[in-house]
Amino acid sequence: MKKLQNWPCVAVFTVFCLTMTVLLLGAPGRDYSENEKRHLAKSPEFSLSAFLDGSLQKGLEDWTADQFPFRDNYVGLNAYWTLASGRNAVQDIYYCKNGYLINAPKTEKNGTFENNLTQLNNFAADCGIPAEMILIPSTGHLKEDLLPDGHLPYQDDMLFAKAKETLINVTFYDFREELKAADTPEQNICYRTDHHLTVWGNQALYRAYLDAHDAYPWAQTFTPTPGFYGTTWSGSGYWGVNPDDIYTWDSHAEVTVTITDSGQEPVVSDSVFFPAHLAEMDKYPVYLDGNHTLVKIENPGAADDTTLLIVKDSYAHCFTAMLEENYQTIYMIDLRYYRDSVSDFIEANGVDRLLYFYGVDTLLTDTNSAWLR
Repeated sequence: MKKLQNWPCVAVFTVFCLTMTVLLLGAPGRDYSENEKRHLAKSPEFSLSAFLDGSLQKGLEDWTADQFPFRDNYVGLNAYWTLASGRNAVQDIYYCKNGYLINAPKTEKNGTFENNLTQLNNFAADCGIPAEMILIPSTGHLKEDLLPDGHLPYQDDMLFAKAKETLINVTFYDFREELKAADTPEQNICYRTDHHLTVWGNQALYRAYLDAHDAYPWAQTFTPTPGFYGTTWSGSGYWGVNPDDIYTWDSHAEVTVTITDSGQEPVVSDSVFFPAHLAEMDKYPVYLDGNHTLVKIENPGAADDTTLLIVKDSYAHCFTAMLEENYQTIYMIDLRYYRDSVSDFIEANGVDRLLYFYGVDTLLTDTNSAWLR
């Protein structure tokens, strides 16, 4: 009798497993997840050597995890269950007040932050031109009043102090107060769904940086595009969060933008904006087409003939797009991809000033400053 009572559960479980197996094997595989901004695992090819060395089993595991039917829905359900069960503050991405999704504090490993600062400082001492740095604080530091109870502490105060202490050969700009002063309910300096600064945050940096150089900041007329879901949203599973607006602006400049990546033909554009990305879920690459090895922005009509080199991560893209109106020549190098000598580049291209532009979280985890030579 007891066995008969259990058969409905067994039957439901069996039907569920068979259905998921049929869907997994029969549905066309996805190559790319727009939510997660990554390529998904493909079904591995069988070979005896792959079976014996374990790579076949690992490939099957990755393929099953990536191609599992309704995967995005299950990820979202798990995220909301974690939130409902009171474990928000132990997640990698916090669900915060006002619908904000904010990365938990990054932790430094093996002295990465100080090693990066030392590398940047030493290169500045050797390159023979004035060097500066803009360091972008974490969203959690800027929006601390929105964080959930029990969150881990953000160490921006200590990290900024360490940067000031270490960068003795670099003019270090701490624009945190300028950012906080610019933050209003109507013009938030941080996205709800992304880790970058909004156009309003970058405008505050733009004005503060030009003020430090006694230069004139241009006034932009901004145009919003709705429906922007950024990388924190993609990694969180919280599909019910409202999207952000992302802004472009009317430019006063006639520019030439040249994008160069290793092994590819250069891409030339007459704008710092790449509007095709506005049709995508993650619209942030509208600024300078996202991450590239080397970008050159030329504006012969700009008053300042300084040639500026920005060594950066993706936090710099919107900011640099604003600078197009002020400098005749701007170069951007991304050390995640650039493998030639930066010193040789500076000499060959007549660079007058070097600007490091990084998010604090990048310097806590990234080690590509080792390529700065």
